[in-house]
Parts: sequence; C-alpha cells; structure tokens
Amino acid sequence: MAEAYIHDIHEWFLNVLPDMLKGLSIVVFAWLASRLVKRLVTRAARRMKWDTILWDYCGTVLRYLVLIVGWVSGLKQAGFPLDAVLTTFGISGIIIGLGARRSIANYFSGLMMLAAKPFKQGDLIEFGPPPQIGRVTEVKMTYTGLVTLDNVRLVVPNSVIWRNKIVNFSSLRQRAIRIPVNVPYDVDVDWVADVALDVLTRHEEVLDDPAPTCRMSEVTAEDVKMMVVAWSDADNMNVFGEVVIRMRTAFETAGLAVTVPATAIDLKREE
Repeated sequence: MAEAYIHDIHEWFLNVLPDMLKGLSIVVFAWLASRLVKRLVTRAARRMKWDTILWDYCGTVLRYLVLIVGWVSGLKQAGFPLDAVLTTFGISGIIIGLGARRSIANYFSGLMMLAAKPFKQGDLIEFGPPPQIGRVTEVKMTYTGLVTLDNVRLVVPNSVIWRNKIVNFSSLRQRAIRIPVNVPYDVDVDWVADVALDVLTRHEEVLDDPAPTCRMSEVTAEDVKMMVVAWSDADNMNVFGEVVIRMRTAFETAGLAVTVPATAIDLKREE
C-alpha cells in the first residue's frame, strides 16, 4: 500500500514538475523585467527632464503591472486554481479597501496634485487651516514632506493638503509688501513718505527694481491713509516684520505720530 502511494506521488511530481518550473521561470522573468522597466523609465525621465513625481509614479505603475501579469501567468502555467485564488483575493481586497480608505484617499489626492501641480520640490508653501508654512522637501503619491521656518520636519498626508487652501510663495519670483500707514492732519505727509521710503531703500532685502512707492490711498475725517509698497524675493518671509519695526523706530525718532500698520495684517502673508 505504501509503495503504491509513493509511486502515485512520484508520478504526480514528474507530471507537474515541468509546469511548475515553467511557472517559476515566468515569475522570475517578470520580476527581472519589472526592475528593468522601472530603470528604463527612470533613465528616460531624467533625459527628458520630466517631473520627479510623474516618472516615479509611471515607473512604479508599470513595474507592478508587469509583476501582476507575470505572477498570474506563472501561477496559471504551474496549474494553480486561479479562479479560487482570485475570488479569495477579491474578498480580501474589499476588506483591506474598507480598512485603508484614508490611504486610498491620500493616493488619489496625490494623483490630483500630480495633475494640478500646485507646487514642486523646493517651493515655499502655506496650507491650512490651521495655517502651516514650510518648504517642500519631498512629494510622494501618499504624503508630502516639508521643513517649517523654525526647522521642524512635517510629513503631511496628501489628502490633508489637497482638501485645504494651498498658497505657493515660490510660484512667482517676486511679491509685494504693502504697509498701510495712518497720518494725522497735523503731520506733514511728504515727511512721512520720505522717512518710509528711506527705510525701505536701506533694507537689504527690498528690491530697487521695482522701486518702493508711497502714495495716498484714502482721505477720511480723522486722518490721511497712505499705502507703502515695496518688493522682495518671494522666499523672504521675514521682510514685512523687519520693515514694520524699522519704520516704527524711524517715525518715533523723527517725532512723527503715525500708525504703522494701520490695520491688522497677518505677518506671514506679504500679499
């Protein structure tokens, strides 16, 4: 009896061994081909100067597509019951999908960001609420890495960034600094303008072209409202606060009773 079982097992093994070897060969070939595809996509993307996120995403998708096709072909060649396997994976996929809704949301948010391109690596951005400002260090399909102005690393899910407002300070080379000033009627307006412009021209981060300006924006029953406008590089986040402090000091030294700034302003936004 034992010899009959051993004989049957031996016959079965000899019958299935060629197919199993062929299936294993297909799987190994698919694994090697997937790595080659990813490498070719990476090289082509670098030569054509594609966006980093784009070629990484395309290369990953093509790699896993080749792997899936190779695994399915290899299992089929080896004689595995693919219908039962696919049914099991289908049920498991539904369960895993329900438990990974946030990860899926982050992934699709990454796809939307890939299409819209609201920022790129190296840009200084603000998102929120609550408002957060940082420089983008890495952009992946599910998360974005940033370093804040106080040198703290943030890892933010893409769904959090995408569903909120995004302000890109680096999309344009320059941005305006607008400082409203209230001037009482007993104070010389031209004197105020000279002091304000002198502070701006002396500041090392304020651009000479376009030149700073100071103009009258409104006349009310209480005072004259003026608007001081200067320009700086987009990445200089502290210019507004520095200019306001220097301007207040200069007005106090000159004995000018003016209000700077005239209205509440978010110091993080120099719009």
